[in-house]
Amino acid sequence: MATACLFVAWNRPHLGREKEAWKYVMGEGMAILDKFRAEGFIESTEVVGLTAHRSDLNFFLLLLGDRAKLDEMRRTDAFEKFSTTMSSLFDRYGVVPGLNRAGLDLAMKRMPME
Repeated sequence: MATACLFVAWNRPHLGREKEAWKYVMGEGMAILDKFRAEGFIESTEVVGLTAHRSDLNFFLLLLGDRAKLDEMRRTDAFEKFSTTMSSLFDRYGVVPGLNRAGLDLAMKRMPME
């Protein structure tokens, strides 16, 4: 059961690289993530495009899985290459680890309650 997530977000493609950027993310990039899923690093992937909202966050991937597995995946050469490529193609690319509801429930159980 997934207890953690990686929030992989970006704004829009760098000017002049729009076709290359979308071709990568929806082709080779998703294939890389599909391979990670097949290898057990990721349990599920959600791709989200946000509607206009006056911000510099327009797209994100939500990768769900086990916290240790997601941490391990982030340190692989393949994920570092994916991130480097995404950063070269998209403005404001970033990766943020977090917890989903199940992970938050587990973390709350470790907190001392008075």
